[in-house]
Amino acid sequence: MRVTILLSLFFLVGISGLGAQIQYTIQIERPDVISDSEITALFSEYPDIQIIQLEANSLVLTVPSRDDYPIRTIRDILAQKKIAAVDVETAPGRKPGVVKKSLETASFKVYGNCDMCKDRIERAARSVKGVVMANWNSESQKLILKYLPEKTDESTIQKAIVAVGHDTDSFRASDDVYQQLHTCCQYDRPAPVKKK
Repeated sequence: MRVTILLSLFFLVGISGLGAQIQYTIQIERPDVISDSEITALFSEYPDIQIIQLEANSLVLTVPSRDDYPIRTIRDILAQKKIAAVDVETAPGRKPGVVKKSLETASFKVYGNCDMCKDRIERAARSVKGVVMANWNSESQKLILKYLPEKTDESTIQKAIVAVGHDTDSFRASDDVYQQLHTCCQYDRPAPVKKK
């Protein structure tokens, strides 16, 4: 009798665990040079993310739960290869995430030095709701963004970047935040922005 009850309990726990999985259907925008195998490789270090389908610019993933892998995490994984998640739907229930709308592309100067700066700048930009892709180049000091203009604007994104210690041509980080950057990240600061 106990064995039957325990087996039934394990079966119910197993079934409920399967029910907790979330399926993301993501419309992606990727550079032409990125192959399907490169996208698959991005998820190879995440064994609990299963790629169900990858065709053209549609990616279907199954994750254990929305808490374990929120869409922001999936976007960060894709951003490693400059891939933007433009439209997202979740299932069960097919609740829309981001409604597909026209993306704006922007580019502006952000001061920094190294790969740590790159990571900090891109994460700060992607932390703004509506930003779907951010890529900073250390040589040109340019940040290229794709964002939904209905959700954010360039000024809001620049303020998020300044808040983590990186100046732009329009905004300047506080001296205290700049001084907290690692020494290799302390770039040569431009002259303060003159207020009109």
